[in-house]
Formats: sequence, C-alpha cells, structure tokens
Amino acid sequence: MKKKIEDLKSVFSQDNPKIKKQIDLVKEKGHQRMTILVIPHGYDSSFHFQISVFTILFYLALTVSLLTITIFAIVRSSNTQSQIDQLSEIYGNYFDSYLAHTNQFEELSEEYSKLNENLLEMFTLIDGQDEELLKIPPEDSLKTTAYDFLQKEELEDKQLDVGRKYLNEIYDLRTLKHRMDAYRKLADVNFDFLSQRAAILSATPLQNPLYSYNLTSPFGMRKSPTSGYWEYHDGVDLANATGTPIYATAPGRVVKVSYGNVGYGHHIILQHEYGFSTLYGHCSRILVRMGQEVKQGDIIAEVGATGNVTGPHLHYEILVSDDGKLDPEEYMQSGIY
Repeated sequence: MKKKIEDLKSVFSQDNPKIKKQIDLVKEKGHQRMTILVIPHGYDSSFHFQISVFTILFYLALTVSLLTITIFAIVRSSNTQSQIDQLSEIYGNYFDSYLAHTNQFEELSEEYSKLNENLLEMFTLIDGQDEELLKIPPEDSLKTTAYDFLQKEELEDKQLDVGRKYLNEIYDLRTLKHRMDAYRKLADVNFDFLSQRAAILSATPLQNPLYSYNLTSPFGMRKSPTSGYWEYHDGVDLANATGTPIYATAPGRVVKVSYGNVGYGHHIILQHEYGFSTLYGHCSRILVRMGQEVKQGDIIAEVGATGNVTGPHLHYEILVSDDGKLDPEEYMQSGIY
C-alpha cells in the first residue's frame, strides 16, 4: 500500500518530467500577451495595450461569477418579495377579520353581561342559590390564562428566533379565544337553566280552568255551604252555568275518572310532570277517558252540580307531591295565560 502511494506521488510530482513539461506549457501560454489596438472614432491617433491570457481569463471568470450572483440575487429577491406580499395579504385579512370579530364580540359581551345579570337575579328568586350558575370570569384571569398558554408555545416553537415573541395581535386574538370559550360554557349552562325552567313552566298548571267564572269560595278555612260547619277548603269554587267548558290547565295524563252523587261528584284528576296534579270536581259531563294524554287548553269536561253542592260550579284543586294541596288562585293569577 505504501509503495502504491509512493508511485502516485512520483507520477504527479512536479519533478516528473511529463508533469513539469505540461505545467511549463500552461505557464507559457498563460503569459502570452495579446495586443489590443483602440482607434477612437474621429481621431487620427490610436493607442494600444497588452494583456496576458491569464488576465483575460481572470476577468472573464470574474464577470461570469458576478452575473451569476446578480441573477441569483434578483430571483431570490423576487421570490422573497412575492412571499412577503402573500404573507402581508394573508396577515392583513386575518387582522381585518380579527378587528371585525373583536368589535362584534365586544357588543355581544355587553349584551350577554346584562343577560347574565338578569339570569342570576331570576335564579336567586326561584332557587335562592345563584352559586349554581357559572359567573362571567374576570377579564384579568382570562388574559393571564391566554398569556400563559402563548408563552409556553413560544418556548416550544422551534421556528421562532431566540428572544423573539409573537405579535401583540396574536396575544389579543388568543385572549379573545379564551373569552369566547369561557362565554360558551356560560351560554351552555344558562341555556340548560332556561330550558329546565321552561319545561317546568310548561308543566305547571297556570292556565285558568274556566274562561269566565265567579269565585264563590276561596282556598282555606270556610263555613261549609251544605253543613254550616267550619272546614278546610282544599281548592277553589268557580261558579258558572251548567255545560260551561272546563279546560286542562297544563299538559298531562288522565289518572282518575270518577262518577258519583256525593263528595266531588263526577270528577277528573290529571297528572302533570314535576309532581303536579289537578282535580276538577262536580262536572256534569266528562269528555276524557282513563290514561288519555291531554294538552294544555284541551276541553276535558263541563261545569255541573254533581255531588255535595248548592249550585253549578267547578271545584278546582292543585296538588304537588311534596307540598300537598296548594292555593289555585296563586297559579291562576300568575298572569302568564
């Protein structure tokens, strides 16, 4: 191996006659001079100068190199400018969209703040525990959370130069996103709250069982019109002519249909959702059957004078599974129907 290396050195060594001869030949041709004659137009005199082949080749190579570098720089600059223009357009669109959405969100935020205050007040009046509703989170808390996330992303972003930060608009946009996420949870909770209350409201017997009537006996203690003794009256007596339509005060199912000449006489009991039940007594005619589903406002019977009565009227009761019998007037005077 060592011998082969020595042989190669001897072949390409300048001491090798053939190599030396070739080098001398190149030097000789390179040092050959060329005479360039310059004759200016309109002048009788001329001048000339000599230049070696090496110098011509050097300037030629230098010119080609400069042209190549210039062309490359122009192309690179054109591509870079094109990318900058594209990024500027994209960023401009994003920024315009960001401003538009920010303005819209500020308006929605103000409206939602008022709505949430009303919901909290309503929730307190109904349940007495507004802590069960989510509150609008403080702005500082949302901003801190958004900044913490972004700063963590900046540390993990390998394309971001050391010491550089995201644009302020990105911070604003991320804060806006966190606000929207927080408000979406609020909207979901409040929607569930309103949906549940709407369902309870629709199942509550708030409609009057008669379109017109004369209240002859209220709820509570009274002197019995038939026996003359004091007794506790479980409902209200609504007087009207025999045959006057009686309406279901809430959607429900018929769980009792009874015919008789004592007590409530011919009467119906409807069972509603959320523990409500209603009783309609002293009917002349019953127009529903056991197990039938009825809607609020359906005609279920007609006013009569069956059972222990002194005249035609409807005895109407509201019962709740946990609270027992309630004063129907409080529901009939709610003003909803």
